[in-house]
Amino acid sequence: MNITKLKETIERRNKLDINDDYALEECWNIFTNILTNNIDETIDFLKTCTEDEFYGVAEVFPEIISKTQSHEIYNTMIARNESLENQEYKESNQTDLQFAKEAFINQ
Repeated sequence: MNITKLKETIERRNKLDINDDYALEECWNIFTNILTNNIDETIDFLKTCTEDEFYGVAEVFPEIISKTQSHEIYNTMIARNESLENQEYKESNQTDLQFAKEAFINQ
């Protein structure tokens, strides 16, 4: 996993104008490509990243699950979100986690 590129993209995403659809989509594609490449590495990242980094990639949780169909990744997302100290992040991530749950085929 290219952690450096992922973290740089998270920083870039955090600085973007919310209306810059092209740049946002570009960041989301990078997040998705990196975080769907290796399930074990993705789980390790989700467990060890900062709260800001976790919040930064939460936007693509549904895409990650759609591509990987990994219950292990999903369970890690849920557990990590529950452990967040930042209540605003925790609550905001709930929508992305619900969409991620719905991304499983043949639930």
